[in-house]
Formats: sequence, C-alpha cells, structure tokens
Amino acid sequence: MKITKTSFTNYWQSEAGPFPAYAAALPRQARCLVIGGGYTGLSSALHLAPRQQGIVVIEAQQLGEGASGRNGGQVIPGLKLGPQALRERFGERRAEPLIRAAYGAADRVFELIREHAIDCSARQNGWLLATHSPAALATQAQRAAERREVGADMHLLDAVEVRRLIGSAAYVGGVFDPRGGMLQPLRYLHGLAGAAQALGVSIHEKVRALSLSRSGGRWTVVTSAGEIQAEQVLIATNAYSDNLLPGLRQTHVPLWSLQAATEPLPAALLERILPGDLPVSDSFRVLRYFRRSDDGRLLLGTRGAFTDRVGAGDAQRVAREMLSIFPALAGTALSHCWSGRIAVPASQIPMLHRPQPGLTVALGYYGRGVAMATLMGSFVADLIDGLPEQESIYPVTPYRPLPGAALHRTVARVTANALRLRDIIERRLLDTTP
Repeated sequence: MKITKTSFTNYWQSEAGPFPAYAAALPRQARCLVIGGGYTGLSSALHLAPRQQGIVVIEAQQLGEGASGRNGGQVIPGLKLGPQALRERFGERRAEPLIRAAYGAADRVFELIREHAIDCSARQNGWLLATHSPAALATQAQRAAERREVGADMHLLDAVEVRRLIGSAAYVGGVFDPRGGMLQPLRYLHGLAGAAQALGVSIHEKVRALSLSRSGGRWTVVTSAGEIQAEQVLIATNAYSDNLLPGLRQTHVPLWSLQAATEPLPAALLERILPGDLPVSDSFRVLRYFRRSDDGRLLLGTRGAFTDRVGAGDAQRVAREMLSIFPALAGTALSHCWSGRIAVPASQIPMLHRPQPGLTVALGYYGRGVAMATLMGSFVADLIDGLPEQESIYPVTPYRPLPGAALHRTVARVTANALRLRDIIERRLLDTTP
C-alpha cells in the first residue's frame, strides 16, 4: 500500500469540518462542574440539564481531541464481562438491572441521536465480531449463548456468511449483534454538546482544571481561566487523566489505539471490501476493528505504540493489517493515520466512584466508550441529582488507585508485544493448515 502521501491527522476531524464556538467567559459559580468534555462529561450534562440549572463543562483541549473524537465510531452493546461474571461480582440483585442496562447501551445512543436530531451518519445496522480460528469461534459461541439468555439476540455465523459480509476469507465465522451500529464519533460528540447547550449547559474549551479543594460544603476548582466554585464536581477525563485528584492516573492502565484510513475506494473495490457495510471487530488477542466511511474509505484500527505520536512506521503497520484481511487493497494509498488512548481498568468494566461528598469520578471503558460512556452519563446524572449510591443501577465502587501503577504500565507494554507475537505465529499456522 502507498503511504508516502499519508497525512498524520485524524480522519474524523478532516471529515467533520469546523464546529461552532462554545461559551467564552468561565462563570465563577456552578451547581455542577464537569471536568472533561468527552462522551461521559457531555452525556452527564445532557441527562442532568432537564433537572438542574448551573451546569458547566470544561475541556482542557478542544472537544474531540481525546478519545471521543478519535475512536472507530463503533457502537457496541454490553460490557467486556459477561452476565455470569457480573452476577458473581455484584450478586444477583445488583447485577440483573446492570446487565439489562448495559445491553441496552447501544439503543440509548441511537435514541439520543433521534431525540436531538444529531447529524452524525448514525446507522444501527448491527455489529460483527469476526473469529479467526475454530477455537475462537467456539469461545464466542458460548459467550453469545450466555448473552442470549438475557435477551441479546446474537446470531452465530459460519465462514460463508462472514465472507459474504466482509469480503474476506480471513475468518472462519463470527457473531452478529443487531443492536450495534456505527456513527461519525466526532460529529456525535458535538451533537451531544449542542443538545446540552440548548438545555442551558455552559461549555468551555481550552480550560484546564489545575487543582480542586473542598471547604464549607463546596468545591473550589482552580483552572487556567480562573477559579470556579461548585456544589458538585464530576471528573470525566478517562485515559487523558492527570493527577488532579490524587491517584487518578493510577486508577487505570492507558493503552493506545492506532488507526488509518485509505483514500476513497473505487466502485469496483467497494463491491468487494465490506459489502455488508458493517462495523467489524475480530477475535485476535491484539484485535483489529474496521468499517467503511460514508465517502467509501476503509478505516482500520489496532493496538498502537504507547505514544500519541504517529509516523511512517505506524502507517506501515496498519497497512500490513489491512492487506492481511483485504489483499485487493494492494496499491491503495492511505490518507490519514492517527492514534488515541484507551483506559483499561483493573476491574475490566467502567469505574464509577464517589471518593468524597459532592465528587464523582467516571472512566475506564476498555474500548467500548461510545455506548457505555453515553450510558454512564445517565447513571452519573442520577447520582448528582441525589439518588442514593445503593440505588444506582451502575455499582458505585471504592476509589482505589492501582498499587504499583507504573509497573502495570510496563507489564502492559510487554504483554501487548507478547500477544502480538502470538497472533503472528497463530496466523502463520492457520495459513499453513490444510
């Protein structure tokens, strides 16, 4: 594939064009201050706005500079953990409403899009998990069966059906979930922001929270644009967190996702590349996820290096992954290549904490942030509006930074490389199996 003309920029930003400016002067008082203008922060503000006035959102960069404007735009229902694992962790009574809510997360995204007329190329046309080996297919078949027991209408597909949908012989089968779908993630984010603004939420870009302290039942947050006091504070900075709250960066392990987009494909190739026009993830240990864009590009993502910077070597690696699935792309040029961070919590599911009175922390979506961060906003809004923690559908857990977080990050690097090597070996073995 040609990479000499690759622009090391985010395709979603190039496609979306300019957005309207947000509020300028930061107020000095707020009923609720939301720190972080991604899906969690804006969804929380949007869900809270009909019930409370005085909601202020601050974003250290521009909206969408973080993961909410850099992800693959796949709307995937549910959590990484299955229903039985959730029951074992939280007990039957607490787990059942959580299971129902999590598996309805994608529906909630598309409901919000319809309710607020968000223009983000949204399509709830399903999501495909493609499996690379018979063993992986058997594992996913078991997981699909468990999820069907709680109402998830997931279908097991054979190699012929998967090849028809993807246009590739790289997979032996898969699982189709009709509740999933895809959207333009950056335009979805700005759609949430516009809907929140219309309800009175004040949004401020390029305002960084520098410190926070509590006195007399109120929080004081010092920012790069001045000081603001608030009754409630939400920290929703996900994998871009600093230590604004002591230990915040140590609550999760950050990973990087690397993505690239081809130039628009000619009609002859579009008939062969993803003819089913579905968002797809695969079952390799270091997974690939891919989809088509509205203007006929192939977008593919995989695990990236542990840095925000991308270069020619990163583009070459994504190009190799594309060709391993779609050899017909040989000679096609890449137009964009970018990376973004993912927050991986030790618990394997998103974290919701209330470490001090009037302070809420929500983050850690493990690559499923479009649906789950949107849904998390509704849980956060309920808590900030006064719902007792024990009545929250999403469990509120103790705030505990990971001990030895730096070591966890080192282990994550070593593990990622080891898993990638195992995938390479397995692919070669599968290619030589008669």
